[in-house]
Order: sequence, then C-alpha cells, then structure tokens
Amino acid sequence: MFGKKSVDLVNDTINLPPQGMIVAGSLSTQPPATTASPSTPSAATIAATSSGPQVTPDGIIRYLDANLETASYREARMALINGLLDAIDFQALETLPMEKKRRRVEEASDKILPTIQIPLTTAQMNLIKSQALDEILGFGPIEPLLRDAEVNDIMINTAKRVFIERHGKIYLTDIKFATEQHLTGIVQRIVSRVGRRIDEANPMVDARMPDGSRFNAIIPPLALDGCLVSIRKFKKNKMPLSDYLRYDSMSPAMVNFLSVAAAIRLNIIISGGTGSGKTTLLNALSGHIDEGERVITIEDAAELQLHQPHVLRLETRPSSTEGRGEITQRQLVKNALRMRPDRIILGEIRGEEVIDVLSAMNTGHDGSMATIHSNSPKDCLSRLENLVAMSSVKVSPESLRYQISSAVQLILQVQRMRDGKRRITHIEEITGFDGEQITTQTLFSYATHGMNEDGTLRGEFICHPVRPASLERAEYFGLAHEMLACFTPHP
Repeated sequence: MFGKKSVDLVNDTINLPPQGMIVAGSLSTQPPATTASPSTPSAATIAATSSGPQVTPDGIIRYLDANLETASYREARMALINGLLDAIDFQALETLPMEKKRRRVEEASDKILPTIQIPLTTAQMNLIKSQALDEILGFGPIEPLLRDAEVNDIMINTAKRVFIERHGKIYLTDIKFATEQHLTGIVQRIVSRVGRRIDEANPMVDARMPDGSRFNAIIPPLALDGCLVSIRKFKKNKMPLSDYLRYDSMSPAMVNFLSVAAAIRLNIIISGGTGSGKTTLLNALSGHIDEGERVITIEDAAELQLHQPHVLRLETRPSSTEGRGEITQRQLVKNALRMRPDRIILGEIRGEEVIDVLSAMNTGHDGSMATIHSNSPKDCLSRLENLVAMSSVKVSPESLRYQISSAVQLILQVQRMRDGKRRITHIEEITGFDGEQITTQTLFSYATHGMNEDGTLRGEFICHPVRPASLERAEYFGLAHEMLACFTPHP
C-alpha cells in the first residue's frame, strides 16, 4: 500500500519537493486548507492559539487539532515514521550535531512523503514532518508538553491517559501514545541516554532527562495496567524571591526577611510536601548568596541553578545493572566537607546524610540550606530526629535535639494549597533548647478565611510581633535595621 525508499542520511543529496498536497504518490499543488509557514512549525503549536492550549468545558487540555489529525493523517504519519525507521542509518546520524540531524531527517521526510498514497494538506504536511522529528529525535507525543513552559509535571498513566499539572492544577490532556509498546519504546529511549536500563528484571528507574527534568518510570509486572511515567520538569529560568509577591506566595515583609536571612548566612531547612515548590524556593534563596562564597550543591538530580562564580555541583549516582558503583548523598556530603566549602546546599534530606549535614551546619559552614519532606515545622523537627534514629549512629534524644537546635536557625514551610497556589505558610525560627524540647517561635504565617468566587483562597500573611533571635547575627552583618523593618507595621 505504501511505497518506501531507502535514504542515505549522511551522504545522499536530496532534492526537496515543492510544498503542496500529496495525492496518490504524486505532488500537485492544490489550495491548502491553511496557510503554511515556510519553515516547519513546532508540534507544540498544534491547536494552540496565542493564549496556549485550550481547556474544554469537561476539563481536558487540548494540544491536538482534530481537523488536522484525521484517521487518514494518522495512517500517513505511521507510514512516514516506519519509512524513516527503515531508511535512517542511526549510527551515522548519532555522529552529527543536532541541527544537522534535524535537517537530514527533514530531507528524508520530504523524500519519503511523496511515496505515501494518502492526500495531505499543506498544514498537515508541516505537522507530519514536525511530529516525525519528535518521534525520531525527541520523545514522541510528549514533546509538546516538554516544550510548554506552563507545564510543571507530566504524568503518564498508561498509553492512553496523559495528565499534566498546569498553574497548580492537574488536567487530563488529549495526548496519547499509539500503543503500550510505543510508550515503552519512548521510556527506553529516555533511560538509555543516561546509561540506565528498564526491563522485567529492573522494572523501576529514576533518571534525569537532557533538560534536567526528573524522570521516573515503572513498568509491568509491577505496574498492573501498563507503563507509568512521572516527569517533574526542570525550570529553565530561576524564579527570584520578588516573583513570590506576584504569585501571592509571600508578603513583602517575608520576602525582605528571607533576603536578609540568606545574606547573613542563617542555616535554613525548607519543609513541604511533594510538588509544593521546595526546590524552587531553595533556588530563589540562593540568589542572595554573596558572589565571593564557595558553594557546593549536592542533589540526586541536578535542578539548582546558582549563578555565583564559585559553585561546585555534585550529583549522586545509582548502582549499575550489576549492583556496583552507587554513590550516595552521604558520601558526597562527606567529600564536600574536604573541599573547603563556605556553604553546602543539599537538594533533599532523606536518609543518613542528615547526620553529616547537621555536623556541617554546626562546624563553620554557616548559610547551608536543604529541603525535607514534612507537613509542618514541628513535623520537620520530628523527621530530622527520626532520620538520625534510623541511621547507624546512636545518640540520646537530648543530645540530638541540642545539636539540631544549634545547627538550624530557620524552617520555611511551603504548601500547595486547594486553589493550586503554592504559599509559604510558616517562617519558624528555632530559638534554643530548654533541656527537653527544641524551642521555636513563629515569625510569619498564613491564615485562610474561606474561598473567593473565582476559586482562589481568601487569606492573609501575618507578621507576628516578636523579636527575632537572629537579630544579633544581623547586626554582625550590618543588616539589623533591614531585619527590624520587616516587623515594623506600615500604615
């Protein structure tokens, strides 16, 4: 039914056919359904107007244009992709830079398309070549989601159901994979690029995508209904603290206080649930680190974007398929202490590394920061104790609490709330240890007062009338006036 012709992508010179409509293997210029751009548009623009993808009344976000993606179009797309898979010398293609790879695939598409016996409009021609590029060089149907800057998370619940988080809310999309095998092939492509493997013997995998996004997949037999994928997208631009005002995530006084807290090198733990924005806040705080400081970052998947000139970035390594070569966060923290850091920034405390982080905070590495999963400042302190208790180090509860109270000065609680917005709900200061318990005081908090008609929460940020215990340290850095101004009522 479909003619296919082998193409040498590296050496062959391909004469590009004119734009028009493909009909029965010949090229004839018929009036196109839509006006085409001279260059192939990105698949991310499918069905998206200037305001972005459209949300239907039933809550589905549409990235695809049903007028273009007809049954015959999908048949032609499958034929084109199969033709490209037969024609391409992938080993030769891998030796080329990305721009030349794109050009070779586009040229091959232009040579194969006339052999497909299905009519396509000019708009469909542009779209089919764009989607073919995504399949051959990218990650297939999810490429539009990866390119959409408003998407924070991509959640693939088997081949036919793809969800996203956009503006703090979860939506079903009209993106689908052709089959489970198609989805599994894309997963294999992602993990193979970072030297990982996923199969029945290793049915779970964590990886970092080329743009830094965090990737997790689990396949049958552990996933009963089909392949499950979660992608936490990597933000290309760091959000400064000042942007938290625009998103109603902090008050001006809180922004000013945290700017001072980072500058005077307080040790800070950012606490919150999954997807609450802990790493984003850690990134924002890092913008107030002095450029003369030597900073070491340690993460499972590198997400932090520090722009200071003296930053050393470390990343953990999982074990190989043979079970060897694993490098943990604790090993990296121990090594970082030998690298003369001024500050250590840990992406997330989740295990025995808590011991070394607390030790570092207590031994001259002021201004260190980390994140942790917990639901409140009180839970954060309990979780630190529990992580130490689960380690191989044995220490009395009183000694441990004293060490925590000496090491940590601030706990920032971040929460993704009912309306989808992420807010800093508490800024808690650790004031000391009374012999039994760690003592704290709340500097700032957020109180809710119901819902507005538009579905957003109605609430207020509260500045508590207390004297910060860190004021003496602010005086040492010459920022006492700026700190006190955060607690001065404004008319």
